[in-house]
Amino acid sequence: MSQTVNVGKRIELLNEANFIKNLRGNFLEEKYTLEDHFTGVSLDTAKWATSLPGTGDTIAISEILGGCVLLTTGTVDDDSCMLAGAIIFNGTKKSVLHARIHIVDVSGTALFVGFSDAKSEANNSIAIHYAANALTTVATNAAGFVVDADHATSSVMCCGVAADVDATAVDTGIDWADGETRDLRIILENGVALFFVDGVQKARLAAAVTTGTLLCVTFQAMTRANDGANEVRVYKLKAWMDE
Repeated sequence: MSQTVNVGKRIELLNEANFIKNLRGNFLEEKYTLEDHFTGVSLDTAKWATSLPGTGDTIAISEILGGCVLLTTGTVDDDSCMLAGAIIFNGTKKSVLHARIHIVDVSGTALFVGFSDAKSEANNSIAIHYAANALTTVATNAAGFVVDADHATSSVMCCGVAADVDATAVDTGIDWADGETRDLRIILENGVALFFVDGVQKARLAAAVTTGTLLCVTFQAMTRANDGANEVRVYKLKAWMDE
């Protein structure tokens, strides 16, 4: 038998109800991996740092079906909160982020999901957003998806900033609706960022971030339109990079 088994897309074990054991031996992944399905009774503080500079913002596990971490924005306009992992990723190692996100009320929320060079920003800002309908890059280096009620539309935007130089943002043409859940993926290859929504590539930013800058995975949310507290659910996150 060959020492390497090549699989094009997926492995599926059929009739799984009849399996008692289906793996012999141990896997040794050739990737550095951060993964969380948020199924615990509390947020894993060994994986995640939280920042709550706003008024009444909270970030905590929510025991709903399947589990999630719930970002609840503050009650004052532009209150913000952030959830972030360690600053260990960059484009030289082909870093990938995959997240499943649910926004309860798009018309009252700003959201950034992606990689950033800082775990948190000051209140009234997130890594990249559309304050007063203008692209605003607070981070020095970041690449991610932005949905912002201050933007002219509820489009999912693909954004980046490399050493304080803004990449030209790309509109996916997808308007995120209230109560909708989407799968978001970003692939960093050196300074290039590829953006996927629900498995379909929507953008390629050629100068999204500075190649060697260390970045963290982060979810950052903010209250918009004096709408009071709003909720963003992160159902799962997986990020990985080459050794």
